Amino acid sequence: MSAILIYCKKTSPRIEYIFNHILNLILKRKFLITNSKSEFYDFSGFKFSYADAPISDELFFQQIGLLNEKGLESHEIKFFEWDGVKCFFEVGKKSVMPFDFFSACFFLLSRYEEYLPHKGNNKSQYRFNESIAFKEDFLELPLIDIWIEKFRTILEKKAKIKFKVNRKNQITTIIISSLYPYKYLNKYPFESLFIWLKNLLKLNLWEIIEHLLILLKIKMDPWLIDQFLKELLLSSNIKALVFFSFSSESYFNEETPKTNQNFKNYIKEIYDDFEVGILPSDKALKKIKVFESEKVDIFNLIHDKADKTLLREGLNKISQDYKTFFSTDYTNDFSMGYTDAFGYRASTSKSFFFYDLSNETKTNLLVTPFVAHFKLLEKMNKDDATEKILKLKEKAKINESNFNIVLTNRVFENSVKNKKRRLKFISIIENLSK
Repeated sequence: MSAILIYCKKTSPRIEYIFNHILNLILKRKFLITNSKSEFYDFSGFKFSYADAPISDELFFQQIGLLNEKGLESHEIKFFEWDGVKCFFEVGKKSVMPFDFFSACFFLLSRYEEYLPHKGNNKSQYRFNESIAFKEDFLELPLIDIWIEKFRTILEKKAKIKFKVNRKNQITTIIISSLYPYKYLNKYPFESLFIWLKNLLKLNLWEIIEHLLILLKIKMDPWLIDQFLKELLLSSNIKALVFFSFSSESYFNEETPKTNQNFKNYIKEIYDDFEVGILPSDKALKKIKVFESEKVDIFNLIHDKADKTLLREGLNKISQDYKTFFSTDYTNDFSMGYTDAFGYRASTSKSFFFYDLSNETKTNLLVTPFVAHFKLLEKMNKDDATEKILKLKEKAKINESNFNIVLTNRVFENSVKNKKRRLKFISIIENLSK
């Protein structure tokens, strides 16, 4: 299949990045960029121009200049509706699409707005209600995916370019954070005694009895991923990823030490059935050597690459949280989303390589977005939570979008006290697998 030739007056890292994402990564089509009008004229294959004005009568997409800039500039974001969807960066009538599609995709994918001045909350998190997606009411839509489908249709109809569209089933992924894999087991003696005395003082009778039953090995620790949950996930069409903290900080942060043999055996047991990733420590997010060390340690345990990550506190400030990942050979992070709002933080459901606006370069960080987080689902009752998830999944299915949600092992706590919450999240999984 021949490559598509694209004419641009100038090339830039941003132009190469967004063309690579849309044409190569998503549409699986090779492309070439030329700055030569004569080369573009003489080319007899599939081609289009992306410039200020058309060269002749070719398929033309008008640019606004964002992709030729360096650094951050203030751009007016004015929305309008075209062909039933919202757009911004409006251009002239000669353009085959009435907005700068490539610049708009870049603006949303790069999280441009998060680098601009914003209020944030007391944890310096970017708040979902500051985003244009929330303000313009498309947060729950993978808008970029919808635009790309319209772009593909235009190329097929007007430029007679054929794409091998692989219509495949929607991929649903349950991402399980297991920062604290044990409620009672594998604690230091004084720590275990402290937990027991605290429950005694609070008169938590069930916890007192449960603690003793587990220490006597009569009952399984309630935070472990039990056989029922394993079978539920394995028998469904849902992909499951389980993330563990495996750092030296475990000794001091109420986590299970990575030297604990029972913990090591448990991770290997989970790896027999599911893919395993890491929850990087705070030090790992600041120092590349610490991050690489944590990856090597878990690699030596499971004898497989540990390139999947999940930020334990969620994605706060992109320029800081992702900084370490920019220096790695390859990392696949699953933290792109909001912990307190449903929807697509980067307006896409597809995995994408992140663009570092600070250094104006494409990185080797592959970002896989999620659409829902357990912290928000916990605030809803069983019926409302299930209904919301199914509505989001149906929206995603219409747009051929993947569907990922983030949970924690603790919501599945197998105890009398947690029965209602456990049943709610099991119901969500059962309905997602239908």
